[in-house]
Amino acid sequence: MITISEETKKTFQDRYPEFENACQAFFRQELPAGQYKGISGKYGSYAERGGKSGMLRMRFSGGRVTKDQIAFLARAIDTYHVQLAHFTTAQAIQYHKMDGPSILSLYKECLDHGIYCIGGGGDNPRNITASPLRGVDPKEFFDVSPYVDAAASYVLTIIPELHLPRKYKIAFSNGTDNESHATFKDLGFLAKKNGTFDVYAAGGLGAANPRLGVKVGEDVAPTKILYYIDAFAQMFMAHGDYKNRARARSRFMPVNLGDEEFCKTFQTFLKQSQEKDLSFIPQEYVVAKKAPSSAKPNIARIHSQKQDNLYYVEYHPLGGTPDMAVFKKALQFLADVEDAELRLNTDESLYAVNLTAEEAIAFAAITEEDTAKNTFEKSVCCIGAAICQQGLRDSHGMWLRTVKALRGSGVDTSYLPKLHISGCPSSCAAQQIGAIGLRGAAKKVDGDMKPAFTVFAGGTYATPTQERFGAQIGVITEDNIPAFLTALAETLKTKGQTFDEWYGAHTDEFASLVSSFE
Repeated sequence: MITISEETKKTFQDRYPEFENACQAFFRQELPAGQYKGISGKYGSYAERGGKSGMLRMRFSGGRVTKDQIAFLARAIDTYHVQLAHFTTAQAIQYHKMDGPSILSLYKECLDHGIYCIGGGGDNPRNITASPLRGVDPKEFFDVSPYVDAAASYVLTIIPELHLPRKYKIAFSNGTDNESHATFKDLGFLAKKNGTFDVYAAGGLGAANPRLGVKVGEDVAPTKILYYIDAFAQMFMAHGDYKNRARARSRFMPVNLGDEEFCKTFQTFLKQSQEKDLSFIPQEYVVAKKAPSSAKPNIARIHSQKQDNLYYVEYHPLGGTPDMAVFKKALQFLADVEDAELRLNTDESLYAVNLTAEEAIAFAAITEEDTAKNTFEKSVCCIGAAICQQGLRDSHGMWLRTVKALRGSGVDTSYLPKLHISGCPSSCAAQQIGAIGLRGAAKKVDGDMKPAFTVFAGGTYATPTQERFGAQIGVITEDNIPAFLTALAETLKTKGQTFDEWYGAHTDEFASLVSSFE
């Protein structure tokens, strides 16, 4: 469990009036949007496009939502009349389209349930991402849960002390998946079969200089992780670019220093951190629930846990935005289930874990009409410019319209890959790592600028240390995307191959197909 000291809690409470005053001033239209963003972001809240509403980002370290928090989320939907929720690529949950008083009230209530929105935006250590099924995954090298919790507690504690040039993203992988993107975050811990971590630093995405992390630690004892977290924070403050915000991400440090000098410099900071007392006692994740022996339910979304006779169920609403009636019903159901938890994933899916066979079947039935039906429909998409003030294109609206169009036309999308769709260069949906990625753009057609998306292809991230960023292929107008995907689906079906099976030997054919829709 995430724990912070009473002193840290008081610090958060003492800082609250800054957020309250700024929020009230903004919704009275007395504070410009840009100035408000600079204040509200550090509290996990941003105004939405149009300036009449806002959102609150609730951070759940490593995507773990406890039973008490599940019940709270359900109640909050009714209390604040929440009409839109979004499961984010940082394993957080955002409640959208809220007025100022509701945002402030929800923020304070979150603190009572161990949900810390502070640091959810701005120049702070962001929500820690981790393998979502840690602790229940039968294939994991070891359960990284104790170390995710320790890291989360530590970074929340040091938030008031830090003055970072930009965001600081930390990730953990259980070694058998890379859903947390541990090898290309600011700092990532990759579990190994021998019970240790390899540590990667200064990775990241974005329009400029996307790169994989540099290995700065090998066979690191799990109880030593806080020294690496502290050392990198200190190095980031010493060598980050405070003058040029576009180059203030940690991934530019190896560019400026060179990889070899970067590693040497990091070791210097690590030695300094090792002089501190950052020891901790790992708190093992234990599932005490017992279930009678049963046959595994014959439902594709239900999977066996490492715990005998317990199951987890996948739920992936399109674009990570659930039907609110379904979401509330699902939360209310789980709130009454012994030891139930939710686990958020970076692909905007959600897992209900620690369920008996009967409970798993019931949860699957509740969510059946509001979940993706195949890999393509599990595509990752940011919230888009209809909501986001920074967005260039309405990526989310485009994605929903595209799915509706393809379903309506009877297109067989089972051969298509999972897309990663970002509305702008901020790369919130990580288009660089998708088998096919789309990024919001503009394209001149007959003298007029039209909404469009840049197409990337060939990215992969599923297997740790075998990641690859996709290459930019072309630019397609938004109106042509359904037709482009239809043509690709027909090509793949004719070949009897999925996109991943087909693409490597047909890169030129794919580029030609993209070109035909430009």
